[in-house]
Amino acid sequence: MVEFDAYAVDCRVYGQIELGEGRLSDQLDHTPELLVRDARLEDLADGHVVAAPELTIEREELCAVAVSGSRGDLARRLHTWTTRVEVEVGPYRVEGRVHGTPASQPLGLVLRRGAWVPLTEATVKYRRGADDVSEEVTTLLVNRHLMRSFRAVEEAGLDLPWETSRAPKAGARRAIASTRTPGTSGEEARPGGDESDPPAPSKPTA
Repeated sequence: MVEFDAYAVDCRVYGQIELGEGRLSDQLDHTPELLVRDARLEDLADGHVVAAPELTIEREELCAVAVSGSRGDLARRLHTWTTRVEVEVGPYRVEGRVHGTPASQPLGLVLRRGAWVPLTEATVKYRRGADDVSEEVTTLLVNRHLMRSFRAVEEAGLDLPWETSRAPKAGARRAIASTRTPGTSGEEARPGGDESDPPAPSKPTA
């Protein structure tokens, strides 16, 4: 038995399920219904909780499921590239990372997968009664059939000190200009004064 933590269309579902040898995503792909033991349903409308010794729930009622238990065969895992995405599924808004190759497009990754799309480092936001709820989930399986939108999120780049090209300051520009010699490219060196100084007015002749 493993812990079951799911986001249904109108409630949160908690309990335990029999997982067996495979991964949770495999079971969701091949089982149209799940038997949840010691189930607790938390209504999104007002937050009230209903408990049941057993609950059978259809997988198409589930918007997303938090992953627990076995993560599958280590030999089947590949090194992947991640893209930050934002997903709207049912009443939930999810941000997380979808995995693929560097050349993969996020939408193409979703269309090529099965019904359940895994996201890592996910944040799930939703309303429970009058409260705004935000939950962090290490790995989340999102039901592709119930997605309302899916888009990549651009992330701000970080300028590292040794990678940032900085223009020389005004004083440095003057110092550079003063070291140029006549005949080289650019302006000729001036004996003194700022290159921006205006020419001195000529004196009137007697």
